[in-house]
Amino acid sequence: MYLVRARQLLTMPPSVPTDTPVPSDAEAIQDRDDQLVGLIEDGAIVIDETTETIQWVGPWNERPKKFRKDSLDLLETDVAMPGLIDCHTHAVFAGERSREFMLRNAGQSYVEILEAGGGILNSVDALRAASLQSLTATLIPRVLHSVRQGITTLEIKSGYGLTVDDELKSLRAIANAAPEVPCELVPCFLGAHAVPREHRDHRDRYIDLVCDQMIPAVADQQLAGYCDVFCDRGAFTADEARRILQTGKDHGLIPRIHADEIADIGAVQMACDIGAASADHLEHTGPEAIAAMADAGVVAVLMPAVNLFLGTTDHLAPARALLDAGCDVALATDFNPGSAMTQDLGAILMLAATLYKLTPAETLRAVTVAAARALRRDNIGSLQAGHRADIACFNAPHYRYLPYHFGQAHTDAVIYRGNLVYWTDSADVEID
Repeated sequence: MYLVRARQLLTMPPSVPTDTPVPSDAEAIQDRDDQLVGLIEDGAIVIDETTETIQWVGPWNERPKKFRKDSLDLLETDVAMPGLIDCHTHAVFAGERSREFMLRNAGQSYVEILEAGGGILNSVDALRAASLQSLTATLIPRVLHSVRQGITTLEIKSGYGLTVDDELKSLRAIANAAPEVPCELVPCFLGAHAVPREHRDHRDRYIDLVCDQMIPAVADQQLAGYCDVFCDRGAFTADEARRILQTGKDHGLIPRIHADEIADIGAVQMACDIGAASADHLEHTGPEAIAAMADAGVVAVLMPAVNLFLGTTDHLAPARALLDAGCDVALATDFNPGSAMTQDLGAILMLAATLYKLTPAETLRAVTVAAARALRRDNIGSLQAGHRADIACFNAPHYRYLPYHFGQAHTDAVIYRGNLVYWTDSADVEID
């Protein structure tokens, strides 16, 4: 057993309503934020590293007598909260696409590049040429970079292989990297990321391949627990996505969807009908679809780095409307080589605050408890007795500082499964 003591402890209670209007009075805004994060001033967490779980959470002065022994190991920090969750990434890729970055800055749009046969398909060429060993070796340092930010759960999609063997290779790279990193890797099958060049004139043939060969192989080999589809203009139609997600669901894979990033083609309503865990992007999502998401319990995963990177800030996801409707709103990096070449989840907090006008508490909930819900997980994302002991500690004067001072690593220490896996000189650590 050991203790974490924090000047500010953010428990992220799942039951706090997030659809309450933001008040106009400064003190009331602060009170609302404090409730949303479940703030405990001078808080404590008791961790059992043997069971990898949290034993007790509460004010330091109220900890039970058995946890007041001087012999207990101790970590002291400024701000402690659940380990961060990046619930939407494409971290398995080979090569890079800086040439497209140049073309976009010269006037070509992301859609034009995609429809001309570039974009995702350029990453497909690079991944197909890469070995399993090289993909694994490249992924491991990327994950470690995320851990140093306080991330303890990282979702990673396939989707740059687009053949049976190359999609399985991507998912095996995730499986091979998992034992080497102090972070949970959550694999997601995205064989329906794009139609590859060799199937461009035979879309149905490729969809048959995804449904009849890829999904059964992924499920049989237990390489992923989720099935995703890029359902949008220039990608897959709502009917095509429905067939793919239903096939995945029939094989035990939880449906998720890329939706409404480029245009509204009915993806969100279809996702609600099929029972998707999340709908991600949502830059063109309207009121009816938002209401459907709220009714169906589909989590909105928003990724503002895409808007910044692609220069599409004129079409932002309706974050406030989603929250007002009662939807859970999560945030993620969408780390990928084409539309969001960043792993900086801290910058995502800032972008969500400035572009979506979310409060600091709303941004922090979006990378903890709401992100856990996007993965349909209930043992991470909040600090409760019995939950897995994943904790991120930060060197900051208060929690509002985290989305405010962006571009700066504030991480003090990271605890994953009850074990201290990363710390800096600023952390006060007395743990063997």
